[in-house]
Amino acid sequence: MGSADQSDKDLTEELTVYDTEVHTSETWEELMEYIDDDELREREQGGYGNAPESWGPIPWDGWDRTNGGKHQYDLGAISKAEDYEETRQQFNIDKVIFSPGTGFKIFQIPDARARVGYMRAMNNFTLDRFVRDDDTYYAKVLIVPDHPEESAAEIERIGSEDGIVSVFMADLGLQYPLGHKRYEPIYEAAEKHDLPITLHGDSSVYAGWPTDGLNFNTFLELHTLVHPLTKLWHATSIIGQGIPERYDIDWCFLEAGQSWVQMLANRMDREFMERSNDAPELTKLPSEYLSDFYYGSQPLEEPQNSSLGDIIEQNNLEDSLVMATDWPHHDFDSTASVSQNDDLTREQKVKILQDNPAEIYGV
Repeated sequence: MGSADQSDKDLTEELTVYDTEVHTSETWEELMEYIDDDELREREQGGYGNAPESWGPIPWDGWDRTNGGKHQYDLGAISKAEDYEETRQQFNIDKVIFSPGTGFKIFQIPDARARVGYMRAMNNFTLDRFVRDDDTYYAKVLIVPDHPEESAAEIERIGSEDGIVSVFMADLGLQYPLGHKRYEPIYEAAEKHDLPITLHGDSSVYAGWPTDGLNFNTFLELHTLVHPLTKLWHATSIIGQGIPERYDIDWCFLEAGQSWVQMLANRMDREFMERSNDAPELTKLPSEYLSDFYYGSQPLEEPQNSSLGDIIEQNNLEDSLVMATDWPHHDFDSTASVSQNDDLTREQKVKILQDNPAEIYGV
């Protein structure tokens, strides 16, 4: 692979650079004013004395994500789009696509009515605080896929709002993988509004696959596996059930890196060639569908015995990787992780930083 030269060092100044994953910050107190169900708001304002109050109804899982206090994560770091302005300019980013912060964990709320109410509140909050009519700040509409009808209604409610460029869902905590027919109302609404679907993992412990039953002792062990496990689960189901053949929807997988794609491509292609009757809707190899999907760059792989460029070429991902910093998490990747990466050619960098995110998100 070609190494970075001086022109690559300054690449972010030449391109329209996208950041497809910046997490917003929303405290329970802030979300209260955006709940449009008066009865639910009155009930929720009773408080949550047995959990961190800023989290509100979202269960706290007890994991130490601070590495013994070495890493800090400020729940209030980005409470409005303008809070990212200084960092955006520092990283030479031109367009930002926000994702929910703590708010995407609403799938863990036990009460169904509250889950749906907070979903709407989170999207009201996002529209007010993070979507701007300035060709810079965009966002995703949050859904809770275990409520497919309500989620489809939410896409209908705000999917055509200026600045909303994707559907966003947590990809864990579900009873069924995303190829299941119960999610079809979501896909119909996303296709109608021409919105890609962005899948985001989580590392909380809850009564659901995959964290239920893993019984790890440390966050290191859990965080190693939980993100790629959920991506493998859903991608296999989405392809196996022919979702890309039935719905004209782009898919983006965040926070699991890229190397898991090769393992799934190898195994699923072999299975398909041996028992293609199990997937009669497919018109090409599973690996080809995987190449059609999009993947966030963060965490950028640092492979041994090969290079990131090799992973991209071997799996035909040249048109698939999109720049994602994952700010403000402590393990974020700045744009320099791509623009100054010696394992990538200039063409690959241009695609990751500019061309691919422009293609999937349409801005």
